[in-house]
Amino acid sequence: MTLTSTSHRLTRLLVALVIALAGVVGTSAASAGTASALCASQPMVGNWYSTDPNTRSLTRVNVGFVCGDVRLCDTSGHCTGGESYFTLRPFGKCSPTDCDWGTKQATAMGDGWQRAIYTHSWSTKYVWVKTYVFGSTTYLRVYTFTDFTAADGRTDYTTDQWMLK
Repeated sequence: MTLTSTSHRLTRLLVALVIALAGVVGTSAASAGTASALCASQPMVGNWYSTDPNTRSLTRVNVGFVCGDVRLCDTSGHCTGGESYFTLRPFGKCSPTDCDWGTKQATAMGDGWQRAIYTHSWSTKYVWVKTYVFGSTTYLRVYTFTDFTAADGRTDYTTDQWMLK
């Protein structure tokens, strides 16, 4: 091979590398735009209160949203972040103040439903939430399944509640 043909091969390699890098930058920019769109205002976020003032179940649910629009990668290609998810913090009817079940990360269950699981010594509670719009009012539907432990002995049950902000 001559020096000229080697120079041409190096030039072609550099051009291919620049094109490949431009494609990666273009893909990253497109992905960032998509992530930002996911982090727009979420109607489910807020403090929701039971429409039944005499409820014996959940009195309120605080719904949060964690926007993971930043993804960090090291030089070895190991990446963290970039995850967006809802959080649920239900409050059960207790006296003298409502019982705070704590904040849990929710899992998307499809069709707009989010679910978080709360484990107590006497039961496991599965809490599903989803928004519905009737007329111009947005409601939060809260469906809860309580699965008691065998040692507790109580019968499992479900509740289906509607909440407003």
